[in-house]
Amino acid sequence: MSQPLPTDPPPEPEAPRPYVSRIDRRTALAWVGVVGAAAAVGAGVVVYGRKFGGQPAVEAKGYGTDPDLVKPAPAPWPRIMTRAQLDTAAAVCDHILPAAAAAPSARALGVPDFLNEWVSAPYPDQRKDRPLILSGLDRLASRSQRLHGKAIAALSAAERTALIGPMAAAKGADLAFFRRVRRLVIGAYYTTPAGFKDIGYIGNVARARDPGPSAAVLAHLERELAKLGL
Repeated sequence: MSQPLPTDPPPEPEAPRPYVSRIDRRTALAWVGVVGAAAAVGAGVVVYGRKFGGQPAVEAKGYGTDPDLVKPAPAPWPRIMTRAQLDTAAAVCDHILPAAAAAPSARALGVPDFLNEWVSAPYPDQRKDRPLILSGLDRLASRSQRLHGKAIAALSAAERTALIGPMAAAKGADLAFFRRVRRLVIGAYYTTPAGFKDIGYIGNVARARDPGPSAAVLAHLERELAKLGL
């Protein structure tokens, strides 16, 4: 009688995964600037006039119109996501851009910290996104408790997918939330070295010589110039 083929052991149940911050605030602030082209806009005081997840309203100033980019001062505003919101943001990041082959997940690159910085910054685009994103995270956290009796950080991968996935085909606030967060997550991820590597972008790399356009490109150019009588 032939011996049965060996099989992989069943996977261990996933442990709860509270998010651990991975990038400092200086890096997160630079990230916000790159992704949103969020040049400092005004120096006036911005009041967070609404509470999210028990967060009190906070007064915060921006950097003003002439920030010191060489030795930037610490961010003059607090990060406002609650622990539940940050864990939920990490779960959404995992859903949108999970680890694949050699590419790390959005969570592993610290994209949840970027989202936290984004909704906390007191500039127009970020203030506009704040209620949309924070309320969407709160809804997901509430659904996790209602459907599974536990926080989203403690859900299995399959449970997280079942919870977050339908938002991509939903309507109203859920769809608006998912589309905006997906855009931010992808935008942040693909401004990192790991993101560049994932899509094969090599940036400005010195070359020993410039081979010039290919024969096919030159032929196409000649045809178009001929049409213009040039």
